[in-house]
Amino acid sequence: MLDVPASSVLQQLWILIKAMRASPRRAALLFLPMGSVVVIATNAVFQIRLNNWQGALYDALQNHDLGAFGHQLLVFLSLIGVLLLLVVAQAWLTEVGKVRLRGWLTRDLLEEWLKPKRAYLLAFAGETGVNPDQRIHEDARHLTELSVDLGNGLLQASLMLLSFIGVLWILSQQVVFDFGNGAFTIPGYMVWCAIAYASIGSWLAWRIGRPLIGLNAERYAREADFRASLIKVAERSEAVVLYQGENEERVHLDQTFHKVQSLARQLANGIVSLTWVTSGHGWLAMAAPFLIAAPGYFGGQLSLGSLMVAVGAFNQVQYALRWFVDNFSKIADWRATLLRIMALRDELQQIERLHSEQHRIDFYEAPAGSLILESVEAYLPGSSVECAAPEESRIELKASEHVLIEGDSAASKTTFFMSLAGLWPWGDGRIGLPPRADMLFLPERPYFPRGPLRTALAYPADASDYTDAHYADALRTVGLDHLAEDLELAHDWDRRLSLEEQQILGFGRIFLHTPRWVFLNDSLGAVPEKKRAALLAAFVAKLGECTIVSTGGDIGHHFFRRTIHLRHARRSQLKAAAAI
Repeated sequence: MLDVPASSVLQQLWILIKAMRASPRRAALLFLPMGSVVVIATNAVFQIRLNNWQGALYDALQNHDLGAFGHQLLVFLSLIGVLLLLVVAQAWLTEVGKVRLRGWLTRDLLEEWLKPKRAYLLAFAGETGVNPDQRIHEDARHLTELSVDLGNGLLQASLMLLSFIGVLWILSQQVVFDFGNGAFTIPGYMVWCAIAYASIGSWLAWRIGRPLIGLNAERYAREADFRASLIKVAERSEAVVLYQGENEERVHLDQTFHKVQSLARQLANGIVSLTWVTSGHGWLAMAAPFLIAAPGYFGGQLSLGSLMVAVGAFNQVQYALRWFVDNFSKIADWRATLLRIMALRDELQQIERLHSEQHRIDFYEAPAGSLILESVEAYLPGSSVECAAPEESRIELKASEHVLIEGDSAASKTTFFMSLAGLWPWGDGRIGLPPRADMLFLPERPYFPRGPLRTALAYPADASDYTDAHYADALRTVGLDHLAEDLELAHDWDRRLSLEEQQILGFGRIFLHTPRWVFLNDSLGAVPEKKRAALLAAFVAKLGECTIVSTGGDIGHHFFRRTIHLRHARRSQLKAAAAI
């Protein structure tokens, strides 16, 4: 199972802290921990006073002093009033801290994930690239909540330890051991007993609970797989039903869920084993301080009040020292979640160097109005040997020169299409592209963000960049004028519209953005031939200077002025052919 070295955890934590310090929201983020330090430190002071009050109360009871007893009750009410205010303040700081810390971490991950090309390239990053939504959504929430809870708990335990260890050391002087004719004291006797007791419990908790770290990390990965499988069935339910594939999906989901359940059982067994230590250690702690301080009490050096103060101080020191024992399962969970978050963050920051041992296509900005291909070979997915390349070693395309890219397979054409988009850099050669603002790429299935139709049509531009007249004209041009009344209607448009309507609406973006270059990857394959002809006629009429580069056979050959033939072969064969 996964075992993360402590040094690695500290390095990962330090990376996050440095990123937080560089955030423009750092002031708001740092205010809350500072406030927590003040509140917890003040709470420690009043806990000492409460412990001393306990001694005075028991002395009053032992002496049958009613007046002192009544006075101590009034002191108790004042102490509890202050402690209640501190607890409420700490609860507010804790909950607000969770919200703000999650807000920062989620935005940080989103910023890293949605930098140009990274969301696409992450899919080729192995296990880390699977279900990034789970890490950004659920893992980020879980990590921030655990971090705040554990951070506050560790701070409180540390301050309590520093506050009460001195009290316990002084009281240890009153524990005298009598042996025959001699008597002696052990400096810090009760302190050493508390340290020994907590150390034994901490070692046992670490020994038994260490496997929980790897189990938690694996559980989150399998939970994400199960969630992704459920979402896929829900999104493609129509196809599943048409294929009558409900039983197959049920079997697949059951197998996926079985992995979740198997890990859950292992975790349950591990937590039960850890509970033997934590609970047993806790129950024994109720009697331990009385047994340890008994020689001083029965020897007459400690009054009942002093005994209770010593017991209270011992418990505070022991609870502070056994914080690790009580929170080991949470710490294991926190370390596993931190590992998943940092693995994603590190992968995103390193992704441009993914497969750096392979050759990379060199991209540059071509002179205005042209697209240049120089000895380009695009490696096919999963292979550094097989690739797709044009038969001509150098190709220069000019504006209005509509181009069809043909190949032996859909895979080679799609890979070449992604290379033109700059999303598939693995290969050889150079590609000179027009300015990014002059290009628009249309995949086979267009993407529509959830929201009003105007937002879906304007994507990726801001919907406010265009007027209602612009939207109405674009919809009318592509034959979807009946949707003009739905511009403000919010929907999942990729689910409400048929694939044909989606492709037509995606093509309609061309008339809003008016690019100089349009790249199509079977982008009109679901549109009937008659409608395709009408769309292309409108394109020529309105955007005559725009160039279409298409990898699909959905548009008739007569539309194109030039054809680029791709060859699918081994890299060595292409190099040899180019040398002849």
